[in-house]
Amino acid sequence: MLIVDKNKVHFSFDPAVIPCARAGNGEIVVFQCQDCYSEQILSDGFDFRKIDMDRNNPATGPLFVEDAEPGDVLRVEIQSIGLGSSGCMTARAGTGVYEIQGAHCRRFRIESGEILFDRGIRLLVRPMIGVIGTAPASGIASTQLPGEHGGNLDISDLGAGTVLYLPVGVPGALLSIGDIHALQGDGETVICALEVSGEVRVKLDVLKNRGDIPTPFLLTPTHYLTTSADPSLDLAGIAAARKMHEFLIRHTDLDDAQCAMLLSLAGNLRISQVVNPAKGCIMEFPVGLAGERFER
Repeated sequence: MLIVDKNKVHFSFDPAVIPCARAGNGEIVVFQCQDCYSEQILSDGFDFRKIDMDRNNPATGPLFVEDAEPGDVLRVEIQSIGLGSSGCMTARAGTGVYEIQGAHCRRFRIESGEILFDRGIRLLVRPMIGVIGTAPASGIASTQLPGEHGGNLDISDLGAGTVLYLPVGVPGALLSIGDIHALQGDGETVICALEVSGEVRVKLDVLKNRGDIPTPFLLTPTHYLTTSADPSLDLAGIAAARKMHEFLIRHTDLDDAQCAMLLSLAGNLRISQVVNPAKGCIMEFPVGLAGERFER
């Protein structure tokens, strides 16, 4: 099994970046990942001024996937996410949605699948990937940005058992993964989740002639999710909803009006994050409800 070392990192999705490893179509790969602060927060109460924010959101990779060509879709099956024994967070003035004084760096231990928060509060972990994407066909996208290539999606559903479908913009796709979270609420409202180092095991398959998939697209055991990101939260929400509408029109026997009505009854339009330069929204719909025909 191929293992991509956590020191093979970069900070932008760039079609010109030289891949650090190659994987075959259908191969299982383990990405070892640093936390989003490049493992700089060494202790509880660490001095935020000592953090080099130019090293924020390191992504492990990029990985060249054989047979992946522009126009294809890369199917990424998330098989498992392993976490370190502790994670870190920051809360500081001028970031996130809250009015906070000063800058605070914290570390919280993880024991028996629980985060040991303050005052005896224990939270069940729900491991997920924050950053996962392919290189865009042109231009450069920071690993702090979400977009149509994937990137800093920060969607809480990106955990084990989920399949993510990403566009292939360049030969080999150039897949990168990072920014593991032990737990994140929708919105990621303080600016971060519980940021952890760890490893992600994925199975990679190249899909040909799949223009029916509105990438980036998630398939969980229970729901489909369409995604969108935009500096305007309103526009992101509209785009995510319309992607799901088009998906149902393509994959069911319902007409456009029926799909719209059904989404208004059974679809959930959610905010994934509000703290990145482009805000993220997702539209979820229950798998199997409309008798949809979707080749996974």
